[in-house]
Amino acid sequence: MSVNRTCSHDALPDLEGIPGLPMDRSVWVIPNWNESFVGMTACCTPNEVHIGGGPGFEGCVLWCLIPDSILKRKDGKKGETGEVLSAMRHCVMDKGGVKNFISGGQVKDNAASSNMDRTTLLGVGVWVLLAVGLLA
Repeated sequence: MSVNRTCSHDALPDLEGIPGLPMDRSVWVIPNWNESFVGMTACCTPNEVHIGGGPGFEGCVLWCLIPDSILKRKDGKKGETGEVLSAMRHCVMDKGGVKNFISGGQVKDNAASSNMDRTTLLGVGVWVLLAVGLLA
């Protein structure tokens, strides 16, 4: 998807000012332009890249949930905040060919990087309720 924007590479709203951004999850944000979109798409996989903004930034912010491949170290534990955000930045630089840009994000404890865990848990809960209902 090609994006033709005239968004500043040097400005982002506060995370709280980005509509739809889940403040209880590990996320990363960057200004929206063609190269940054390419880099974000490659680095956020399997998670979706969202286009958002807020007052004065409409359509000028890309954000995604940080994928487990970057969020977690090889030992399976969550990486330190600076380590994770730096890894996202370097990934977008490498994959998108961008060098100078502002970025932001947050790494939350016990915050899964995808919806897979929530979906699985909900599915198990539904099956348990169905099984209990059939036994009653």
